[in-house]
Amino acid sequence: MGEAEERRVALGGFLRSRRARLAPGDVGLAPGVRRRTPGLRREELALLAGVGVTWYTWLEQGRAINPSPEVLGSLARTLRLDRAETAYLFRLAGARPLDGEVEVPAEVPAALLRLMHAQWPAPAFLMDVNWDVRAWNPGAEALFALSSGPPQRCNLAWVVFGNAVHRARVVDWEVHARRFLAQLRSAYAERGGDATAAGRRLGRLMAQVRGSYPEAERWLDEHQVEERGGTQKSLRHEELGVLRIDQHVLQVPGGLQLVVLSPRDAETDGRLRLLAPVPATA
Repeated sequence: MGEAEERRVALGGFLRSRRARLAPGDVGLAPGVRRRTPGLRREELALLAGVGVTWYTWLEQGRAINPSPEVLGSLARTLRLDRAETAYLFRLAGARPLDGEVEVPAEVPAALLRLMHAQWPAPAFLMDVNWDVRAWNPGAEALFALSSGPPQRCNLAWVVFGNAVHRARVVDWEVHARRFLAQLRSAYAERGGDATAAGRRLGRLMAQVRGSYPEAERWLDEHQVEERGGTQKSLRHEELGVLRIDQHVLQVPGGLQLVVLSPRDAETDGRLRLLAPVPATA
């Protein structure tokens, strides 16, 4: 049995096990007559998920069909899967989960705040799936002045394009700004585009940036895409001199990302300590 076939068999078993744990009342159905086996019937699940009964039966049987991310998302919601189970479902189906299904946490967990502050002297901040900056340490505040603007502008797009001081400090700003837009466009597609709430929000963000900055309009029309990841960059601080940093992007629970700007050399390490001399705690 090949790897793909093994995944299909495992997918069928996983779907059956999750279907069996749901009672009709869990999904708003009347119990009906006594059932020979626990859980929902295939016909009921297919109806609730908006898929064909025959197609769903083939999926449980491990046949070689390729469900779309949208259909997998519908199955995950119908089966009441949690985040880990949903990710497992997508992996077994050979698909990538739609990040648009990720719920934005109302508050940043205290453990993540402690981890962010522990990065000192490196500037660090936490960003959610909407690219809103949710928390930052003193080094990030000193570089980006995140607390100086209105809350609705505390978003990485406005840090990159709307912060005139930061734009002036970044060496080769255009290269990094183009890269940011390519990542934003990629995130928009990964989160389902206009088919999901998170995708629509990123679409509105792109439209706002496009309408506010002529260079962003030109670069977005190039339709470049790039996955979000780390990079190297340099900043010319008007008092401390050149800061050479490695930018790391770490995925953390709840769809959050921890972005750390770590010093690339001892000289930058010393300058970052002067940038924010007293480490803060959560």
